[in-house]
Amino acid sequence: MNIRSLVLVLLLGTASAAGWAQAPEPAPAPGTTYTEHRFSVGEGDAALPGTLLMPAGEGPFPAMVLVHGSGPGDRDSTLGPNRPFRDIAHGLASHGIAVLRYDKRTRVHPVAAAFDPDFNLDRESTDDAVAAVAALQRTPGVDPQRVFVFGHSLGAMLAPRIVQRSGAAGGVMFAASSRTMLDLIPEQMERMARLQGANPQASAASLAAINDLIARVRAGEDAPDAQSTLGAKAAYLRDADALDPVAEARATRQPLLILHGGADIQVTDTHWDDWTAAFGEDERVTLKRYPRLGHLGIETDPDAPLASYAEAGTVDAGLISDIAAWVNGQ
Repeated sequence: MNIRSLVLVLLLGTASAAGWAQAPEPAPAPGTTYTEHRFSVGEGDAALPGTLLMPAGEGPFPAMVLVHGSGPGDRDSTLGPNRPFRDIAHGLASHGIAVLRYDKRTRVHPVAAAFDPDFNLDRESTDDAVAAVAALQRTPGVDPQRVFVFGHSLGAMLAPRIVQRSGAAGGVMFAASSRTMLDLIPEQMERMARLQGANPQASAASLAAINDLIARVRAGEDAPDAQSTLGAKAAYLRDADALDPVAEARATRQPLLILHGGADIQVTDTHWDDWTAAFGEDERVTLKRYPRLGHLGIETDPDAPLASYAEAGTVDAGLISDIAAWVNGQ
């Protein structure tokens, strides 16, 4: 796989491009203390199918909505053999938290999204997550005052916006870039080239072409080659470039939990440094870094970081326990 394709797989979530086989559905763990239910986000033909996990007992329970990163993700946020959202949902439910996860709009209704001239981050993710929070707040057994949002990657960047617009009780941000998507793309291309040992001259030429395209997008040009080169239309990329994650987090009044994997090759420690500089003294925000976790929340071999995407693993139990403790402490 070339560098540009690999970056699109990791950044935009186009896992099918990698040819990885989807993992089989794991059997429920023995002694499971929760039940699974079908759940729809939205209504009618535009609805998104999902799964709600409810802890055993009377409740009312705190609840969490899981919000995807980039790309047409399924409810498990499947990437290769890994299903991080499934791991997180089952882990949190075991801690007494109701969890809703759902298939993303670009997966369920890809044609409608592709032909929507106004398609942007809100139509892709924010609006559905806000609707999911509202649906959970109306669900019997859920405490409507304690519905939280968990965002991963792009979903983490959007989590403060979703919390604000939905009136959720707070937000959890894991693997959140502190910078825009158009800042991330060349940063990731350069890093992947080094990790793959790519030809320096060819990598430099590819990076120069990407930077030229980004400059044209930022200048407001039509840039029809943005779709084939960066996997999205220029208008969408301009909307994504306008998202300032740190500013949106500052504008949110609800509590935030910001988590970061120190072995993440997509959102590196430079972003963590930005978050700690912005919120290290803010009592509303809790920050925690996990030195050995990669972008999916799975322990990663520092000598072979790319292998973690193709090898089966599970989201770190300590990460899940920390999220549950934070939610239950609010």
